[in-house]
Amino acid sequence: MIRLPKVGMRMIKTTIAVIICLLISYLRGSEAPVLSAVAALICMQPQVEDSVAVAMNRIIGTLLGVVFALLAILLIERMGVGELHLVYIIVAVGIIPVLYVTVLLKQNAAAALAGVIFLSVALGSSGESPMVEGMHRAIETIIGVLVSVVVNSLHVPRRREKDIFFVSGFDGVLFDGESGVTSYSMFELNQLLHDGAAFTIATERTPASLVEDISQLDLQLPVIAMGGAVLYDVKEKRYLACIGIPEEMAERIVRKLDEMDIHYFLNVVWQDVLLIYHQELKNEEEQKLYDEARRSPHRNYVHGERPDEGDIAYVLMVIEDEIADAAQEALAQLDTYGELRFLRDKSESAEGYCHLKVYHRDATKEFMMRRLLEGMKQKKIIAFGSNENDVSMLAAADLSFAVAEASYEVRVMANRRLRGRSGDSIVRKIRRLYSPLYWEKLPKELRDERGKG
Repeated sequence: MIRLPKVGMRMIKTTIAVIICLLISYLRGSEAPVLSAVAALICMQPQVEDSVAVAMNRIIGTLLGVVFALLAILLIERMGVGELHLVYIIVAVGIIPVLYVTVLLKQNAAAALAGVIFLSVALGSSGESPMVEGMHRAIETIIGVLVSVVVNSLHVPRRREKDIFFVSGFDGVLFDGESGVTSYSMFELNQLLHDGAAFTIATERTPASLVEDISQLDLQLPVIAMGGAVLYDVKEKRYLACIGIPEEMAERIVRKLDEMDIHYFLNVVWQDVLLIYHQELKNEEEQKLYDEARRSPHRNYVHGERPDEGDIAYVLMVIEDEIADAAQEALAQLDTYGELRFLRDKSESAEGYCHLKVYHRDATKEFMMRRLLEGMKQKKIIAFGSNENDVSMLAAADLSFAVAEASYEVRVMANRRLRGRSGDSIVRKIRRLYSPLYWEKLPKELRDERGKG
């Protein structure tokens, strides 16, 4: 089935609006059909709200231009001015009140158009009286903008797939390291959220670093953060769940790392606050992380020993690769019951260093995604991912997508692969799957009523 992109649909609507304007002008016997067609062309915007705003500017600008042009012509006739150069001077000076009034009315966007209409009517030479010519211009413009708004308001009938739960990774998925979440993605996601789409984010970040980049996103559902260790309500600023490392295992980890003289950060969730306990920093990479992260009001770094309160969401080490190998091997030997999960990330550290994180084995995006789904009416999952930590989440989804820049493991696991800019491609895909045309079928992975959820 052919799917028209938004720009294609806008072109079709613009063409239809122009045809209608030309047809109305023909039926009216208008000698200037271009005026309404141009108005329709200018007013056709990607969103209906934008079309209405442009239409109002166009109408206001046209009316102001016509009114002031008639006043200028009346003044010229009353003064008996016949010399062309004096007429030009009066008309040129007349531009000043036209522009000034648009500013007073806070319609700056209409200023240029008001000036154009003023000049064309005041200096027009169509043979008709200025009053008649001004009325023609106003009528043609109003016809054009009304046709444009009406046509832009028409939508192809679509249904809403309320049974789908959308989950997306963040860094390298929705969020680009250079430009962040694009304005297009932010706007369209908010439109979808306001329309009732069930959508959330699953990320390795702490809520502290996440909320700064999604402050304009009106999420209704909690986010899955810290690689799946916590479920966090962005609106209420509350930790709804935490899959922490058991106390006995945490003590064994701390003792072993102390024996190996390896510094670590204990990320502890306590009473809806993230506390990060640490000792003396031992390398430049740790210092760099600390200097950047401690500025956030959502984090609380504490120099000293951890008290008994709170859940240890994960242990973080910022160390050299060789030391990380030794630390992971030593901690794996302690893990006789398979309680731990190790995640190594080199994207945030210098050459030769890595971030080694230790989680509880159930602290995964998949586990927390299923836990969140338990309290929801949606039963079908569509997931988007890019890195190794997304693999389990993608495997658990009914339909999964890998972004264009995804790792090999993600590309192998995902059902399908997106093209183009990651965030924008994801949002476009969500919109098509959430609100398909009435005659469009869902992907075959979603037609199985049993699902995976």
